[in-house]
Amino acid sequence: MIIGTLDTAYSCRVFLICVNRLVCEAVDMLLRREGIIPLGMATDPETALKDVRSLHPEVIVVEGDATERDIELKIKLACLMHEMTNLRIVYFDLLNNELDVYTQQQRRLVSTQDLVAAICALPNQE
Repeated sequence: MIIGTLDTAYSCRVFLICVNRLVCEAVDMLLRREGIIPLGMATDPETALKDVRSLHPEVIVVEGDATERDIELKIKLACLMHEMTNLRIVYFDLLNNELDVYTQQQRRLVSTQDLVAAICALPNQE
């Protein structure tokens, strides 16, 4: 589902991929509160990948659940990183309170600000 515009308070173009629609909506609300309007969101991986290819976000935020479907999505996203320049992927796991940033960086998820910081961090600040 494509929901945002290209003009946001930050130059950060974000797309959300979530397992749970409620989580997607909560992250969307959190980002909007921080001045970031996501380009779109999806709970279906195939739809998400199609939208990502057409929207060219700078950051993809992924809610993971460690299932086979999740692992397949990670593989496809790794391939996508080779296709799209300057793409960053922020994978969050609510069960383990972790953020994995696909720049070989891992952070502890303690508050919602940790998620926002991982999304908005400039590549040279990592």
